[in-house]
Amino acid sequence: MKLWGKLFRRSTKRITFLKYAKFLGNAKLKFFAAILAGILYGISSGFGIPVMLKFSAEKVFSVENLPLHVLLLAAMAPVFIMSLRAIFSVTNAYCLGFCGQKILQGLRVMVFDKIQRLPIDFFKKTEPGAIITKALADTSVLQNTIIAASQEIIKQPLALMGAVGALIYLCHRESDAIILLIFFLAVALVIFPTKIIGKKMREKTMALQSETEKITTKLAHNLSAVQEIRAFAMEEAEVSRYRTVCDSVMRSVMKTLKYSLMTSPLIEVIASFGIGIAMFYAYLRHIGPGVFISLTGALYLSYEPLKKIADLNSHLKAGSASLSRIEDLLNANEKIHDPKNPVRVDRLRGNISFGGVSFSYDGNENSISGITASIKRGKTYALVGSSGAGKTTMAHLILRFYDVTDGAIKIDGIDIRRMRLRDLRKNISFVPQNPTLLNGTILDNIRWSVPDASFERIVTAAKKAYADEFISELEDGYYTAVGEGGARLSGGQRQRIAIARAFLRDAPILILDEATSALDANSEHEVHIGIENLTKNRTSILISHRFTMMSIVDMVFVLDRGKIIEMGSPKNLAERKDSVYFELQEKQRVAMLGK
Repeated sequence: MKLWGKLFRRSTKRITFLKYAKFLGNAKLKFFAAILAGILYGISSGFGIPVMLKFSAEKVFSVENLPLHVLLLAAMAPVFIMSLRAIFSVTNAYCLGFCGQKILQGLRVMVFDKIQRLPIDFFKKTEPGAIITKALADTSVLQNTIIAASQEIIKQPLALMGAVGALIYLCHRESDAIILLIFFLAVALVIFPTKIIGKKMREKTMALQSETEKITTKLAHNLSAVQEIRAFAMEEAEVSRYRTVCDSVMRSVMKTLKYSLMTSPLIEVIASFGIGIAMFYAYLRHIGPGVFISLTGALYLSYEPLKKIADLNSHLKAGSASLSRIEDLLNANEKIHDPKNPVRVDRLRGNISFGGVSFSYDGNENSISGITASIKRGKTYALVGSSGAGKTTMAHLILRFYDVTDGAIKIDGIDIRRMRLRDLRKNISFVPQNPTLLNGTILDNIRWSVPDASFERIVTAAKKAYADEFISELEDGYYTAVGEGGARLSGGQRQRIAIARAFLRDAPILILDEATSALDANSEHEVHIGIENLTKNRTSILISHRFTMMSIVDMVFVLDRGKIIEMGSPKNLAERKDSVYFELQEKQRVAMLGK
């Protein structure tokens, strides 16, 4: 028993949910009820059944002219014991299952919450399939483990203890310890292969989840490149690649299945040897039927928990592998944190200053170096320059998607690292080049920036963004479903919804990152009007390759290789024919004429 206990403790060691017990909440009473029911199940199963069998068999088969009430008692004893056993079993499994699901629910939300707080560069370095697999597939494996554990983890060890207790009691009464020795010999034979199989199960489950991660990643990549695959006639090649990944997953599944199926039959074979030897020994000793039935029942009730504990060990190993992968995600470095003692801010005025700011993505080469600049409230600024000059990096640093390597960014004289992230970002409206739309209605997508906004506020925001006109022409108006990623809308329509979202947010600072670069001339004109309205009375930062937006800009910063090399009004810079700004403008004008 010590050996088996050691094995079981090792099996459960890595998948302990004790540190997640905080998610039980008001379910703690159910947890204690489950433990009590498990104890009573173990007593009624392991000890109660053998003793009941001995009592009933001795009365029915050994006593002649048995009184009717004793016969009825002997006949009803199995019904009574099995009824109690059933009640305790269901109570234990239901209560533990409920507690397990509460913990799993809390863990899932914890994983999702962690994903919301991970830095932007984490998602650039990590495949989406890996994150999805850990958030969904690994938690599903844990769910299966919890279901299996809730049914067996308390009942079977206690049933085993009860059966061993019955064996000791019966052997003591018969002054015969040989059958007890047979049992312990069988247990010793079970432990070692079970331990090896459990180790293999963890290894194979880890490999299976890694293969599942690959198949999820492959599917995600395929869905993100639908147009390119059709355009290059790559359908058959993609199917072939996907089939290769699926074959690899199937091989991992079969390896895992092989080990999970081996344990139970192995224990049954070993148990059958034990029962056979006990039967042979009982014949030689002329043990009576009542004692033999009770001893055989106790032996069987000892081996059955062993078999189920071994099966549970396989589930626990699989769950341990999945929990390990989930905790890799939970332990990922968040990098961007709220300060311990944040400066409380409400609505900011919008004066932004860069003081000797440098930043490096990889810790080696700076993306921006020693930038010092002042951005005044209510004014519109443009960041221009060639690709890789550092324009988007400057914007992302204001949003604190990353923290500066050197220097400081201040808003209204407060270092943004001293603000809570929520306080900082609620003061900024961000309109990216390719805005993300939810697979919901237009109403849902505009309301995303202010979840409790009224319908009237949403319509007002849409009108300011010049989006109400096309929305009203749709059959379902604001209740039109936009499709996944806004697939049912044009680029200009998606951009105007994003601008409406920014109007609804009504933040004092606005950042537009290439908001018109992917639009045609007509769409760009419509979006331009919305942007012009949006920038009024806000501190606005426009990142753009196109110079058509310069009519609403007060000041331009020209960047090159991470440094501001020119600054001034669009008019003054355009008049300087030796300026980089003039050169960039001319290149774009020639390119437009070429079209």
